[in-house]
Amino acid sequence: MLVIAHRGASGHAPENTLAAFRKAVSLGAAFIETDLQLSRDAHFVAIHDTTVDRTSGGHGAVPGPSYGYVDPSDPAD
Repeated sequence: MLVIAHRGASGHAPENTLAAFRKAVSLGAAFIETDLQLSRDAHFVAIHDTTVDRTSGGHGAVPGPSYGYVDPSDPAD
């Protein structure tokens, strides 16, 4: 059976984070599906939603904030 982790092991760690990706690998996932979008200043951000509201402490559209505004170390649970 082929195991593909959707947004990492999002049932065990905040989705699209290194913690979720590492957990997926430790659980035996062969592949990890993730969503990438560009921030206003052209950095890739691993986020599914079109806004940062649900998955971070920030507010607004993903293309809107700069990378520094999207704090990758503090995802919402």
